[in-house]
Amino acid sequence: MTVNNLELIKPLLIFPDKDNFYFTQIIQRKKDHPGERVGGSNNNSRVIKTYYLTSIEKLELYWDEMVKLAELLNARVSINLNPRSFEKTAFAVLMKIANQMSNKDFYSVKQAYDSVCGVYQSEIDKRWIIDIDKEDMPIYEEIKKKVIELQSTILNREYSILAEIPSKTGIHLISNPFNLGEFSKQYSHIQIVKNNPTNLYIP
Repeated sequence: MTVNNLELIKPLLIFPDKDNFYFTQIIQRKKDHPGERVGGSNNNSRVIKTYYLTSIEKLELYWDEMVKLAELLNARVSINLNPRSFEKTAFAVLMKIANQMSNKDFYSVKQAYDSVCGVYQSEIDKRWIIDIDKEDMPIYEEIKKKVIELQSTILNREYSILAEIPSKTGIHLISNPFNLGEFSKQYSHIQIVKNNPTNLYIP
């Protein structure tokens, strides 16, 4: 079953100024290639290509390319819905490379920018992912109700559930922050990730 979340994700992308971009990658996962060596290595995944999306138009421009590469290589297109800052990323890259060079780790310098993109965000609007697997789908509506209830306790902010993004085996519930401690008391087995990508396209 092909998963195409383009139209669901477009409304979530905001570009208040030229400093912001969305970190998007085509990733080939080892678990999708059982018995094979991904990219000739023993790593769990291999990055095929990275995109730094600065507008909806850029996403649409690269869309056909993303889909073709994903289908050709049995990979998936992932996007982090927490926007990145070019300025913050640039300063962080400078510090990372200086540290790598001081440790004589010259080989890793070439990966510094993408490594930093995976960490530093612009914090315009924090988005979390509630990862609902197929075994938890019977209580999906219950989980949504709990998240909304906990969001309502945060003063002076209008948080909400932003989207429901399908995966191969469940749903990524995209949400603004909520009281994670209270949520975990009831749903400790549900994974909440604060700065991870979600599925844009899976062939």
